[in-house]
Amino acid sequence: MKYRAFAIAAVASATCLGVTLPSAAQGEVGAKEFKKAFVETQNSWERRALVERLDPTDDKSLELLTEFVLNEQDWYMREAAISVLAGAYDPGLIQKLERMCGSRGKPMIVEGICMAFGKSGNKDRVPFLVDQLGSKKWVVKRAAAIALGHLPDKRAITPLINAWKGEDKFMVWVHILESLERITRQKNMPKAADWEAWWNTVKDTFEVPTDDPDQLDEEELKSGDRVRTRVRGTNLDSRLRGSGLPLLVLPDYGLENDYLQTYLRNLEETNRILYVKLPGSSDFTDPPLQNAPGLPAPWYPIDRLVEAFEELHKELVKDGKIEDKPFAIMAHGLTCWIAMKYAATRPQRVRKMILIAPTSGNKAWGDGRDRLERRGQQIRDLELEHFAQSLLYNSQTGKHNYEATGPEDSAALTRKSWTCRFFDYRDLEIGRIFGPIVEKQVGNGRSVGPKVLRPMGSVFIPDDFSLFKLDRVPTQTLVVVGGSQSAVWTSQEDANAIARHYGQAGRVVTFPNSDRMPFIEENDKFVEIVQRFLGTSRR
Repeated sequence: MKYRAFAIAAVASATCLGVTLPSAAQGEVGAKEFKKAFVETQNSWERRALVERLDPTDDKSLELLTEFVLNEQDWYMREAAISVLAGAYDPGLIQKLERMCGSRGKPMIVEGICMAFGKSGNKDRVPFLVDQLGSKKWVVKRAAAIALGHLPDKRAITPLINAWKGEDKFMVWVHILESLERITRQKNMPKAADWEAWWNTVKDTFEVPTDDPDQLDEEELKSGDRVRTRVRGTNLDSRLRGSGLPLLVLPDYGLENDYLQTYLRNLEETNRILYVKLPGSSDFTDPPLQNAPGLPAPWYPIDRLVEAFEELHKELVKDGKIEDKPFAIMAHGLTCWIAMKYAATRPQRVRKMILIAPTSGNKAWGDGRDRLERRGQQIRDLELEHFAQSLLYNSQTGKHNYEATGPEDSAALTRKSWTCRFFDYRDLEIGRIFGPIVEKQVGNGRSVGPKVLRPMGSVFIPDDFSLFKLDRVPTQTLVVVGGSQSAVWTSQEDANAIARHYGQAGRVVTFPNSDRMPFIEENDKFVEIVQRFLGTSRR
């Protein structure tokens, strides 16, 4: 029998295979050969190796890096071009890159150049990046803000604060805020006015810390209160920020909650948000999780998580951290099942629910997996096809339908599992959130993998879970679904069925330019709709 597995495994750091770059790597013939080699391989790590071997001091190679890669390719290839340009030290080349960033510069290229300057570690680029904060293109302003956060320099603080004061677009000012926190190590100042008041009192004596923020404990650098507790034999780790009615936020299974902490910061103006880190297999201690019968991993522990969040609510009220009122719950992806079960079994605890990119149960999840595999076949994306196949486990053979052939392939499947959540594969935010390969503590051991992944252990999708088997409790429910053609894992039909389950209390909102990340890809619309739904809108 085949079971649908959701595996979050350790991923080895990939090293590129020895791809042969065309010998005529420069000039018109070399460009044609490069593109031919680029499109002929279906392995992303081989395409990236081709990009990384381009020489930016050669005009034709520079054109490939900018016009072909930065302007057209997906985030992973664009990051490769950024890495190449970050190593530029030739003054003539740097001047060429700066000229490309003029008023007629293509936004995707200018964005990449700003990110390259930030990655370079060269603080001589700070004045240029400060100038780019005044760009009329929001993706350029976002890139400049992020880049300045990677070049900690006192000269950037006043321009960042001033840029924020005149900036309405959340996708820009949230990165200004996070870069200010990164540069100064200050926190718990959610508005530009807070930063301006602080800066006016310290700017004459303040010195930027010289230690590398990447080497520090991230949890200690974040705003808000860290809440660590053990309830019902389960270890829980959360972060509490904002003010207003309590909102419990659950990340998708296998992901850290950092991506939600960034892109819901504007909701913190109207809600007291508890960002939960989902417990992994080793966090269920009393009793520990047991493997499903005849399978090498447990079922997804929905009931245990519901029990844990019920007790967590009581603990937070007792400690005075939230009001003694029912939660509103926002869940993403697979964890929507926890919210559904919570609302069905503890309706008095759930005021309202926002279900982002949900599936109604095992069958709908499997139908989405099937569509994802067909999508990979249709667009000839072998890595997408293989990722979808890797989610099916055959209990008779003891293997998944596809298993990685090596560390490069394993890393590619992990990247694809993250990338296929988005509508625009070119967006550099995909890679920024995905992050570098890092080592994390898992129980008594260590795990190596991308920063966004929370190593939780593999689980199997419960073969009997279905929303439609739960009690029909009329919880006010907002079902959020992507409407782009690439949004194949979730479906409009299933979203409508979920809403109907809640009767007149359920409604569906479709985001046409998103896949499974509308709070990132269409944040302004998402927050406005959610605030209106929660009754906390200030407009």
